[in-house]
Amino acid sequence: MSTTTNYSTFTTDELLAEQAKIKKQRTFWAFVLGAFLGVLFWAAISGASLMKLLVLFVAFGILGSGGKKNEDKYKAIQAEISSRNLQA
Repeated sequence: MSTTTNYSTFTTDELLAEQAKIKKQRTFWAFVLGAFLGVLFWAAISGASLMKLLVLFVAFGILGSGGKKNEDKYKAIQAEISSRNLQA
């Protein structure tokens, strides 16, 4: 179930706070993704079994599934901030 948020009703402070929250989430997930890829690379080099690599790929798919929603929210916030001529 998808809920859409009307960011035009947000105050400037609320918009900037929401933008900062999403930036923190993006940074965290970038770190998690980098760590995951590092483990995956290490597993491939160290000769891990195919089953271990398969589990890592499945986990990678689960981790990456939520990124699109946050990206859409971030773009909507950016568009609202741009329409108000604010500097972020």
